[in-house]
Amino acid sequence: MVDLIAQTPLEDLLPKSAGTTTLTEATPDAITSIMPGKGAEAACSEALQKAHEVALPSVGRSAGKAGNRVIWTGRGQYFLLGDKPVAKAVGKFAALTDQSDGWAVMLLEGEDAPAVMARLTPVDIRAQHFKRGHTVRTELAHMMSVITRTPKGFEIMVMRSFAKTAVSRIQEAMQSVAAQNPR
Repeated sequence: MVDLIAQTPLEDLLPKSAGTTTLTEATPDAITSIMPGKGAEAACSEALQKAHEVALPSVGRSAGKAGNRVIWTGRGQYFLLGDKPVAKAVGKFAALTDQSDGWAVMLLEGEDAPAVMARLTPVDIRAQHFKRGHTVRTELAHMMSVITRTPKGFEIMVMRSFAKTAVSRIQEAMQSVAAQNPR
């Protein structure tokens, strides 16, 4: 019998660095999709607040702290990163789906992180437009992604099956920016 060993999506791929930027893996305890029922967003948000001390964010935003964060991921769709949701409380108002094994989560940080991201996504991620806590579901080097501005750079989420390609494309952009901005 073969012994299977659980690995994170990016375990053998990260960390990477080039110039002033680093790309590391983030490993939230759980990633849960939350889809409130029709007309139940306020009740769902209140239940989340009571159970996890974080409410549903506005469109294009994230809310919470490092331990428990909720990210807007599309119309009527959110991800809870951190604790598994208290199903009795939140499940009354929303469909909950464990997405933990389906996503790879990376942190791109450093002075040149915005220049790296500008090469990978069509979204205007300059600080004056895409501020801390802003989030967007968009293309990243032709892959669907969820990108959130963090205090030190960006949190990038891609489907697990895209992990290797995403790391490769981000690393190429990091090396290109580093070569053009020698310090």
